[in-house]
Amino acid sequence: MTRKPQNTDDAATSTSIIIPSGGEIFDDGTILELVDDPRQRSGLGLLKWNGCKSVLSPEVTHQGHTYVPLTLDPTVRRALRVASHVSSFGSPETLFQELVALAAEYTDLAEPLRQQLVAIVFASWLADCLPTPINVSLWSPAAADGARVLLLLSCLCRLALALAGADAADLKALPDQLPATLLVLRPASSRRTRELLTTSRWRGFHSGRSGRLVETLGARVFSTDVPLGNRTLGPIIEIPVAPTRRPLPTLDAKRQRAIAEEFQPKLLQYRLTHCGTARTTESTDVSSAGSTSELASGLRACFSDAPRLGERLGVLIEAEQSLDDGRRDDPRVVLVEVLLARCHEKGRAKLYVNEIAADVNAALFAGSGTLTLTDRLVGSLLKSVGLPTHRLGQSGRGIKLDLATRRAIHRLAGLYDVPSARRPFRDCAECAHAQDAEA
Repeated sequence: MTRKPQNTDDAATSTSIIIPSGGEIFDDGTILELVDDPRQRSGLGLLKWNGCKSVLSPEVTHQGHTYVPLTLDPTVRRALRVASHVSSFGSPETLFQELVALAAEYTDLAEPLRQQLVAIVFASWLADCLPTPINVSLWSPAAADGARVLLLLSCLCRLALALAGADAADLKALPDQLPATLLVLRPASSRRTRELLTTSRWRGFHSGRSGRLVETLGARVFSTDVPLGNRTLGPIIEIPVAPTRRPLPTLDAKRQRAIAEEFQPKLLQYRLTHCGTARTTESTDVSSAGSTSELASGLRACFSDAPRLGERLGVLIEAEQSLDDGRRDDPRVVLVEVLLARCHEKGRAKLYVNEIAADVNAALFAGSGTLTLTDRLVGSLLKSVGLPTHRLGQSGRGIKLDLATRRAIHRLAGLYDVPSARRPFRDCAECAHAQDAEA
């Protein structure tokens, strides 16, 4: 990469329009990327890639327009993770395995989940090339476990911006045209926030901001105590983050900088060399996908020159997110189905969390899933559906199957439309009542 004080095209004129930019992809294959440049007062520059080489400049003139870096509030600039240069990454498979090993070092996620996490990293660098938004739900009952995963992602994702408790007003206050990867710890759960998250970040659609139209594209990862569900954000990847079972290395600011300095330049080079093929590939894959999920097709597009890797990740995402048509990508459906079956057992007066977890994991495994939910995660799911657990003696926590709880389970079965709810249990008064209410 070379450095010049200014980058101009031969066709540029002194009357070119000045456009603040957080990154551009032009039809001729030219790409502009917002990068770190300590020589500038703002600390930002623009890297121009013409398909062969990159040039770093404080401004770039292209096709009669002059592009300059976005003006960011100093607090946003300090929080924003920005690459400073490009470097060779070897092969996509090599870079992928390096990042999986990094995830194994700093998280306690199982191997399939580590692979999903790294796929999300790659997708964040091509989010503006893919047909659907990249939405990820990390759900963990302990905020610290989810926060650690977000911190690791902040070292690796494109233009990463880590936030806490953000609501609709906070998200709208972010700079226009900044395609940041938002990493949100415990986002607000208001209706306006859900509406904004559902309708934003679709390529080709703009949002209104004070009389202007803006298009902001970038991946989003949310860490919550329960799954967000695809009814909130549309297509979404859900990753359960179980409590850590071993001591993990410290992920302090110094180590975060070291990780970012090692991998951000490689991932930036990956973006520059794959933007064009990702756009071409996704338009082909999505139109011919049939039953293939759009998210899986998007991930395949991220690895267009490593088709075997892309196919493996696509299959992994589909297996984890689509256990069967009835489950609708929501583990709470599996949970309620298990509870409904258990509450029909003769003489059953209580259910322990470890029993419920065993049943849920067996159901997930039978549906070709590879996830394993811990007792604590299952306890979090129970709380999310309105069935908090209680101490049931020395054997642990659980729920009492009294009349009120059984009725609540039957109501949940209807609410989540679990498959077994369509087959009422004979001689069950609650089943009969639920059928009458539905009729």
